[in-house]
Amino acid sequence: MHAPNRPWMWVLAVVLCAAARAEEPAIPPLPEGIGPFNPEPLMKKLEEDTKEDKFAFAVLGDTKHSKTFSGKVVPFVAQTVKPAFVLTTGDMVQFGGGSTGPDYWSRLSKEAGEDMKARPWWPAIGNHEVGGGPILNKKDEKEIPKNIDLGRAYFKQFYGLKSDYYSFTFRNAAFIALPWRYPNEKDGTQAWLEGELKKFKAEGKLIFCFNHCPFYTVGSKSPNDVPGKPTDVTKLFETYGVRAVFSGHDHGYYRTVRNGVLYATSAGGGAELYELKRRAEAQAEDVYFGVSTAKDGAKKYLYVHGEKKAEKTYDEPQQFLCVISVDGPRATMKTLTVAGEVWDEVELAK
Repeated sequence: MHAPNRPWMWVLAVVLCAAARAEEPAIPPLPEGIGPFNPEPLMKKLEEDTKEDKFAFAVLGDTKHSKTFSGKVVPFVAQTVKPAFVLTTGDMVQFGGGSTGPDYWSRLSKEAGEDMKARPWWPAIGNHEVGGGPILNKKDEKEIPKNIDLGRAYFKQFYGLKSDYYSFTFRNAAFIALPWRYPNEKDGTQAWLEGELKKFKAEGKLIFCFNHCPFYTVGSKSPNDVPGKPTDVTKLFETYGVRAVFSGHDHGYYRTVRNGVLYATSAGGGAELYELKRRAEAQAEDVYFGVSTAKDGAKKYLYVHGEKKAEKTYDEPQQFLCVISVDGPRATMKTLTVAGEVWDEVELAK
């Protein structure tokens, strides 16, 4: 059945569409040559080359243009770990929005662009991706919505993605990148997450989620930022059998299992490490690494392995990442420093 021929309706539709477009914020494109580092085409080739449910991926985050990221972490990924692909847990740039955003995305392209061309890097969006710089006074607060719009737009342009939260599959596994800060009911992202989890569980996939803001921590972030207790979102992870949730944000390492779900904070890509202010919330078997300051003000970098009852201190900050190996229905996680020291090794059980 065809629509009735009413020319005035078409004119009205054109006018309304033009008005709607006029109200949309103007998002300038990133300068030519900055991306896009779209992981999807590389993933298609990887799927053609991989015939078994046997592969490895790396998880890292919170780099913020540190010299150790480009000088140590990226070479370690490219030359030693050689994962099939990389998941990043956010804050890969210092200020991704606002007028200075293109400068920082350009820096990231120079730091890691070569490896992003060689293997898929799948990103989670963090507060520094959407932030446009420090708030110096009340007048600057007017720029916050603009910074967020630009930050999200630049994030999608840089990675060639249609959305700043998404999912993808590879072999027998599914991966869900969550929005900043958490999925919620108001904007529909919580319902979206449950739909993805339900679909992937029905397909029998191993499910991994990754985002920026962790759900549990022993670091410096306050309970207003990181709740450290069950939420509606963590209950979804439990209901649908998520194997692991990877996050960043609270600079350091933390591995804990809560109600059958493993949570790992992999935020050691080079940015300044944070104080272990919430150590009291750790469970006896947890593993973590961060800053410990003595009464005399001396700063040490403390590593604790609860299961092994082991502690070690370092005089210098350590950069690290997680490597997850999938072999059929089995998945294991190894956490290691860029010097090759193994901190943690655990099976990601159902």
